[in-house]
Amino acid sequence: MRIISRYLVREMTMPMLFGVCAFTSLFVSGDLLNLANIVVETGAPIASALKVFLLKLPQIVVWTFPMSVLLATLLSLSRLSANSEIVAMQAGGVSFTRIIMPLLALALFVSVVTFVIQEAVVPEANTQAHRIMIQEIRGGQLPTVTRHVVVKRFQGGHLDWLLYAGQLDTNTQVLSDVTILRMHQGKPQQTTYAGRVVWENDTWYMEQGRTVIYGDDSAYTMDFGSGKQPIALGHTPQELAAVQKDPDQMSLAELREHIAILRSQGAEVESLEVKMHLKYAIPLASLVFALVGAPLGIQPHRSGTSIGFGLSIIVIFIYYTLMTLGSALGQGGYLPPWLAGWIQNIVLSAFGIVLIVRQSR
Repeated sequence: MRIISRYLVREMTMPMLFGVCAFTSLFVSGDLLNLANIVVETGAPIASALKVFLLKLPQIVVWTFPMSVLLATLLSLSRLSANSEIVAMQAGGVSFTRIIMPLLALALFVSVVTFVIQEAVVPEANTQAHRIMIQEIRGGQLPTVTRHVVVKRFQGGHLDWLLYAGQLDTNTQVLSDVTILRMHQGKPQQTTYAGRVVWENDTWYMEQGRTVIYGDDSAYTMDFGSGKQPIALGHTPQELAAVQKDPDQMSLAELREHIAILRSQGAEVESLEVKMHLKYAIPLASLVFALVGAPLGIQPHRSGTSIGFGLSIIVIFIYYTLMTLGSALGQGGYLPPWLAGWIQNIVLSAFGIVLIVRQSR
């Protein structure tokens, strides 16, 4: 059985590499054309455009790995089926479920690798690509207004200080709707609220603020009224803007913390929750596609690379249509965020399992 498993995995490896190259080429062609047009129109440095192109590759790989697994599953099993090797294995007492197990294991491994790339590489790569595109290629500046600013400091592995601001305007150098939480040994020690915190003469000044100090059994409040009170934030306005990220530039842990903070402030977080669930669901698409591709690949009337590629396009289209529809319904509040992020995986997994059960009879 180990020989059969190695043989099946080897048969799937080359089509999967072909799929990575083919699907990646489809994705990058549009980006290359767009970057080339920008370079010609703005006279941007070619080196900067090349850096943006390379920095976008990790995100593209996260998208293309699942597609490549689907194509590889269809091509490898259709070839084995056309050569009657599947029939020979089954005649030797190897069940269909046992035949596809090595392929599912490989797909699960690819899912894990995809998840690692998404968490360890993609956030920083997307951040740098965004910065280079705006500053070096388009010759502009990063947005001057940043909403939902969150800054945290840790000490000894525990949260020591947290700042949340509803808005930061780097032009006027003003933070609005500010909450500052100070912790001590994991417990809230002091909370400061301010309508505005203004940067003047290299110092932050709090306006319309009050501070709540927590004791062992009680708490007391200090109001600052309309006066100004200097407050140390440890960051300039430009530094505060720089540490803010788009959800695509966050790891899962960062996105979960961001959602928790926004929820505590009463902000709507459905859209972010959908994106969080998609960060789990998209890497797992490799396993989902293998479940669908395995029974489709051994149908006797399907053979040839063109048929396998065509089936891949159809399944991928269905997957991303469901994902787009689910995301829109989740962001609109019509579906729970977890279902909106996972609906495409649930539907196609169920379809694949039904096909596998029928094929195993």
